[in-house]
Amino acid sequence: MHGNAFRLILSDTIIYFLVQKYEFCLAIGEPKVAWVNGPFLPGIEQDITAFRGGTVEDGKKKWNRSSLYFKLPKGKRVIADGGLLGEPSKILVKSPDHPKEMRDYIGRVLARQESFHTRLKNFNILGQRFRHGASTQHKMDLHKMAVESVAVIIQYDYENGHPPFDV
Repeated sequence: MHGNAFRLILSDTIIYFLVQKYEFCLAIGEPKVAWVNGPFLPGIEQDITAFRGGTVEDGKKKWNRSSLYFKLPKGKRVIADGGLLGEPSKILVKSPDHPKEMRDYIGRVLARQESFHTRLKNFNILGQRFRHGASTQHKMDLHKMAVESVAVIIQYDYENGHPPFDV
């Protein structure tokens, strides 16, 4: 899955999603942006590779220890729409077999994530070609700075009268 993929951690603390090859985590119990990671090169990093910090071929011992895979608290799992298949101990794929209350809760959290994504899109930093910087690495560094700045602005907005809706 490319582009706008959404994920969440089923807990009372964090939701997770990947947008335009950046990872973002939000707190569920409070209006807080808790994690921004990226950018990942489009077409090179798959969602599961970004989540793990490496590929199966690399082997778990070579995965980036600062990836979200290693940051999840023990016993917590990510709920995914299918783009993160392959880590059943860390990822739970939504199923029609789940109880209605769980499906409804997940739906509310995903809608909340969509509202965060909409706020990101309002700044046009993720939806348009980024033309600043002298080299590919310089462009990625500047883009990362811009995306993180937008996340800080959204956090400021959360804290000053425009929080996301409660789940």
